Amino acid sequence: MGAARRRAALLLAAVVSVNASYTVMIPFVPDLEHRVDAGPLVVALTFALFAAAKALAQPVGGWWVDRWRADRVAMLSMLLAAVGIAATALATDGVTLLTARVVWGVGEGLVSPALYAGMTALCRRYDVPTGRMMGSFGAAAIAGFLLGPLVAGVAGPAGLTGLFLAGAAVTAVTAVGLVLAIPGPDAGKTADTGAADATGDPGALGAAAATDAPAPTEPAAAAGAPASPSRWYVWALLLGLMDMFTFIVYSALEPLLPMHLRAVDDAASSRSAISAVLVGGLAVSAFVMWLMGRFSPSLRRLTVTGLVLSAVGLCALAAGTSVQVVAACFLVYMAGYATLFLAARRGVVELKAANADDGKAYGLFGFVSDLGNVVGPLIGVALYETTGRFTFVLLGAASGVALLAVAVVLRRPGLLPGRVAAQGGPSRTPATVAGTAP
Repeated sequence: MGAARRRAALLLAAVVSVNASYTVMIPFVPDLEHRVDAGPLVVALTFALFAAAKALAQPVGGWWVDRWRADRVAMLSMLLAAVGIAATALATDGVTLLTARVVWGVGEGLVSPALYAGMTALCRRYDVPTGRMMGSFGAAAIAGFLLGPLVAGVAGPAGLTGLFLAGAAVTAVTAVGLVLAIPGPDAGKTADTGAADATGDPGALGAAAATDAPAPTEPAAAAGAPASPSRWYVWALLLGLMDMFTFIVYSALEPLLPMHLRAVDDAASSRSAISAVLVGGLAVSAFVMWLMGRFSPSLRRLTVTGLVLSAVGLCALAAGTSVQVVAACFLVYMAGYATLFLAARRGVVELKAANADDGKAYGLFGFVSDLGNVVGPLIGVALYETTGRFTFVLLGAASGVALLAVAVVLRRPGLLPGRVAAQGGPSRTPATVAGTAP
């Protein structure tokens, strides 16, 4: 296994670990009610405080990455998350539980910008196409979401304490692995011709690494309108708002989908039926991210395709009259969700190739993005209580309005951030990055 594949595997393992830790908590809510005598307020705060701490910590983590080193920040942040997980496992009262969850959330918030910055550094050093790496990155994130509940189900007999202590140990080991995965600040482009890229394809990386000479730089006109480094925060904010919209709709569906399935068919109210629909949607999402990473369509195509699929899938959900139809419509929506998820993150990665504010951009993006997970369930439940299944039409219409807004922006190419070459690194051709191709 080449150096690039080893580093990529360690980085993606950390992404899986972070997201699995996030979802493994959900099946243990009943245990918390008995273990710490948690009422509805404490249960709600257990998730809300975690989400708020994670969101608020991301700008701090981005600033820390730019001031220090992504590999060290990632390691210390993951170790802090491990402390929070262990404290959660040992908590016997509500105050300790909530404090542990805040520590856990801060650790995960700090590590998020470091993981994105580490991915960028890995792509630069080994000349890995950012589209492919981001596709693998997104697929690993969804795999983590799937893994959490599966692990909780299989290892349930170990109990909350045993499973979470084991999770803390795995997180600590992953933290040490991040130091080996993320290239240091002085790491230049590798000459490891035996390395393979993040997706396991040795061809692209081997050819690029065979020589240390930078690839030819395309003309400025072909690269699109370059984004001014002084305006990085504008584009990080706009991409964050797009991702926040994606998360608002998805997190709104988390409580809405079980309610809708119950309304369609009482038999669908079983936990197994609801879980099957959710797991199927997440599996489709992971596959779409991997597929889009392999083919690297342009950011414009990703955004438009994602909004179209989201609008169609959401509106069709309102007309679903059986569990099978609802499940099929949800799969269409999840394909759109995956495409938008990937587009927003690729936008930040490719936009930030021009200056040293990577961490701050990822931190601002993550902070704005995560706010969608906080308000989404509230919006979804409020709409469903007042409009019923028409809520899905409203959410689909919102995706349509967003599509119109994107269409207006696409008609004025000067408003779009162009693909900018990394300082001191090779410029990537449109065929490799496809960040600005129509």
